[in-house]
Amino acid sequence: MHASDIFAKAFENLRIGVLLLEKATGQILEANPAFLRLCGRGRAEVVGRIFWRPPFIDDAAAGAEVFEHLRAGGLVENAELPIKTGDGRRLLLEVSGTDLSGGVVQVEVRDVTARAGVRMAERTEARRSLATRVGIEFTETRRVLQAAGEMLANCAGRQSALPELDEIRKAADGADAMARDLLAYGGCSALEAVPMQLNAAIENTRPALEQVLGRDTQLVADLGGDVAPVMADAAQVRQILLKLAANSAEAMEHGGKFHIATRNAPADDAILGRAGDSGSYVILEAGDEGPGIDDQSWNNLFEPFSTTRKGQRGLGLAAVYGIVRQMGGRLWADSEPGKGASFRIYLPRAQAESAASTAERAERRDPATILIMEQNEGLRTVLTNILRKRGYRVLAAHAPPEALEMAKTQGPPDLLISEPAPDLVAGVASLQPQLRTLLLNGQSDRAGVATLNKPFELETLLGKVRELLQACSG
Repeated sequence: MHASDIFAKAFENLRIGVLLLEKATGQILEANPAFLRLCGRGRAEVVGRIFWRPPFIDDAAAGAEVFEHLRAGGLVENAELPIKTGDGRRLLLEVSGTDLSGGVVQVEVRDVTARAGVRMAERTEARRSLATRVGIEFTETRRVLQAAGEMLANCAGRQSALPELDEIRKAADGADAMARDLLAYGGCSALEAVPMQLNAAIENTRPALEQVLGRDTQLVADLGGDVAPVMADAAQVRQILLKLAANSAEAMEHGGKFHIATRNAPADDAILGRAGDSGSYVILEAGDEGPGIDDQSWNNLFEPFSTTRKGQRGLGLAAVYGIVRQMGGRLWADSEPGKGASFRIYLPRAQAESAASTAERAERRDPATILIMEQNEGLRTVLTNILRKRGYRVLAAHAPPEALEMAKTQGPPDLLISEPAPDLVAGVASLQPQLRTLLLNGQSDRAGVATLNKPFELETLLGKVRELLQACSG
């Protein structure tokens, strides 16, 4: 066998994608089978096309930058570029290239979408944590604005004497709405997932949806007749639908159709399979006939303050993401320019319970009483909601005297979560000898006392709570 035959055979059998490009233009001269499989296209669709721009590289500017570097004789190693496959999937490629001389460039590509997904998940969790903290601060801002407005109204004697009070109320309402969306994105909405009929929730929301969509947009519902009950919060499902409808109404400036569909997710669902998920779900799908989502918006679709809507604050889709994840669901988006956008939400079936649900039920069998003393109203509300959702009996106070009075009148707690307040700790401990204490921003080396510094992750706090209560029961 001649050397040329050996090299040709090796080119065909390589497991990584390899391209030979014309150096002057970036035109594909040859592609091996591994690349054709990766991009989901036949050889006739590939050879002769420019690699560095759509329909291959999805980011033309980034592709042009790498191409110019290669044309100048530079070596490219592990550059990450997005690609759109023949069947519409978006992948992230790791691209390396070198000049072979003779006007030809060799490019090697690897699919690193999974690795990028891990990085994205880490960034998303960091943003959710930040959103939670900012949401708490906005809640406190709302409280201050509201209190200031009430004081001014009392001083004025009558509302009409101070027209500026309306602006204060609007600012307070805006801060409150912002806080709710941020907390939803952070996974801290006050919700309780219970068995519910998804179709009934959609029908109950229909009047509000039609109002949001307006007269020029038609609501088209295709609700499956055999849809299984789901584990969800009806109020939060309503919020999801209204936020998606608002996005679609904004996208379809001249009207159109807003589609809602429900069906049971099949066992071989392609999206779930791609995500490695084998759970049982019901699909809620919502889509429109608008212009679709551009590449810049797509890359940051579910991030807070990144918006597809003109003049909006960009929290709608971020809040939808947080709510869906908090209910144990999955969220998938799809869009093509000029063909609208659709969002597919997977909600867990009522009979499919996660390990987290099992843990929550175990906590509910023997609910402990937790007393929270926290001056920040926003943080106090979030902690109360989260702990009650986990099945605990929660008492919440804004100051040590109120907390001690609650312990005396409503029963001594098993656990005290408090800012440093020695008199409060001592007073509650006199009522409950087995008291466990979690100090926020405090220090202690006493038995039965743990510390946690702000800001903290909610999962870290829940872990501390479980650890302290288990020690108490043991």
